[in-house]
Amino acid sequence: MTHSFNPQQEDVLKELINVSFGLSASLIGDMLDNHAKLHIPEISNIAIANLDKKIVEVLGEKHDFYLTKQRFLGSFNGEVLFVFNTFSAQAFSNLLLQQEVEDEGDVKASILELTNIITSACIGKFCEIIDGETIFKVPSIEKREISRMDEYAKIEGYDNVIVIKTALDIEKENILGHMFILLNNQMLEQLKRTIDKL
Repeated sequence: MTHSFNPQQEDVLKELINVSFGLSASLIGDMLDNHAKLHIPEISNIAIANLDKKIVEVLGEKHDFYLTKQRFLGSFNGEVLFVFNTFSAQAFSNLLLQQEVEDEGDVKASILELTNIITSACIGKFCEIIDGETIFKVPSIEKREISRMDEYAKIEGYDNVIVIKTALDIEKENILGHMFILLNNQMLEQLKRTIDKL
């Protein structure tokens, strides 16, 4: 069962994410020594059982993709996943390292750096509003194949997924990223209660 946001909660959530994305874009721009802009996100909420199907849907293609994972623990806890197609991952790595990147390790390191900035800003903003604290575990990254989705281990321990789709604009490069915030019902209800008070 999905515990969906009502329209007012969704508006507040979008505003919170916009603020954290503004901070992220500024940090990314500094890192690249270039102007960066994260577009106003599209937000939806799905049940965890539909996560794999949603990943396939947002990628809209049948190729490999990069998946990053980062747990956060404390008074606000859950997990953040990011999904990038190979084009976006490559484009960002080339910009960050200022050359055509061929080494897979460099691409993964670049994407981890990018997602680390966005995750810290976004989850940090959520912690701020619930007046809580959280610590971040070391993130991981892997390359997956859409055609083999059924073979990968399912993520357990969560009920809901907040799906955030955004584009990072740098030097006319449209780097498309999909962020998935995984929460259990208790955390989601706590977040919704806090949003209602705002």
